[in-house]
Amino acid sequence: MTLSSDRRIVIGEFILVLAVGLGVSALVALVPLEDILGLITLFLGFTIVWIIGLRHPNVRTILLLALAIRALFALVHYYIVPLPDSQADALTFERFAAQWAQGGFGNALSHFQTGAYLYSWVLSVLYSLFGRSPLMAQGLNVLFGTLIVWNVYRISASIWGERLGKRAALCTALFPTLVLYSAITMREVAVVYTFTLGALYLIRYLKTEHLRDTALSFLFFAISMAFHTGMIVGIAVEIFVIFVKWLQGFLVPKKRMLVKRGIVLLTVLIVTCVILTSGWGLEKIGGLRKTTSVVNWLAKEQASRAHGRAAYLKGMLPSSYFDLVWQTPIRVVYFLYAPFPWMVRTAEDILGLLIAALNFLATILFLRSLSVIWRNPLSRRLAYIIIGLVIVFALTTSNYGTSVRHTSKIMPLVLATVRIPKVRI
Repeated sequence: MTLSSDRRIVIGEFILVLAVGLGVSALVALVPLEDILGLITLFLGFTIVWIIGLRHPNVRTILLLALAIRALFALVHYYIVPLPDSQADALTFERFAAQWAQGGFGNALSHFQTGAYLYSWVLSVLYSLFGRSPLMAQGLNVLFGTLIVWNVYRISASIWGERLGKRAALCTALFPTLVLYSAITMREVAVVYTFTLGALYLIRYLKTEHLRDTALSFLFFAISMAFHTGMIVGIAVEIFVIFVKWLQGFLVPKKRMLVKRGIVLLTVLIVTCVILTSGWGLEKIGGLRKTTSVVNWLAKEQASRAHGRAAYLKGMLPSSYFDLVWQTPIRVVYFLYAPFPWMVRTAEDILGLLIAALNFLATILFLRSLSVIWRNPLSRRLAYIIIGLVIVFALTTSNYGTSVRHTSKIMPLVLATVRIPKVRI
């Protein structure tokens, strides 16, 4: 007697489900739960990126490449050898997350705070729900590190078109520090992902003036600022853009547009006042609110960071506003290009030298594109943000180990803004 085709399909499905069940059971028996959580997170990340790729096939290969590289580095770090900059702060973030999660979901929620440990809080909430898994935390960074590539593509394509957008995305996918910080438990991915989303919606607002785009841009800039105070530059530039738009409304004989832009400006200013008075994301400048001199505050910040083998400009501290004027260009140079060849002593310094060389190349691209960038109102606004971030971080950094982390926060926006030329081999 032969089986019908329907019965054969049912039996085949049963055997497949049974095989998958036995495979999962064997996996659970052989692999620790925390590893399983991490592998599931990586698979979910792949699924999300694959879905994006199905809807946007022109950038699918680049996104899958970005995900694969980041996942590979995450697995190498977890199972084989620790990656650079993955011990001190990275271990501290993960350890705090585990401690806060021990009391359950409610206890994890009670530890909410802005600043560096907002990243730990996010992980603690996940740990309280699913269990502690450093690989799961790395998997989340792998996913959102890949989505940064997606954001860069959308920003660049919105300004320069799809061809240059794909080049920007590919450079972002392969940039060493962006790969590194997408594979370890550091907060850079959380800072940059939300910041690039803010920049994307700012570009959309400039093109459409939809209120929704304004609100989303401000929201994501505020979230990024909650992870790191320095990203307040995004909010400052957005306020400037909205203010300029409002002034331009006087030149257009449409009262409705003037009123609409005025309402947007007033709303943004009110929300900004709430942020400033509540202290949202302002941990880094807490000392500034308690001192009467910005110069003294900057001098203390620079001195507190000028320690260790990677410190630079230890003796150059400002004592007046005139000092800030002539010292800022010097600090910018060290911030972007240290360690210099004569400062190289260890293997880690060689890696820093490579990053400095890439920063120098990015600077050349930025300067070569500057006239085109300045003529385009979309890219010009992003250039304001880039210049502002460089100055803010340069003035508060005196260690090239820290500089590497900070430049990785700026680089995606640089790659989205410049016109990357085609490389002919």
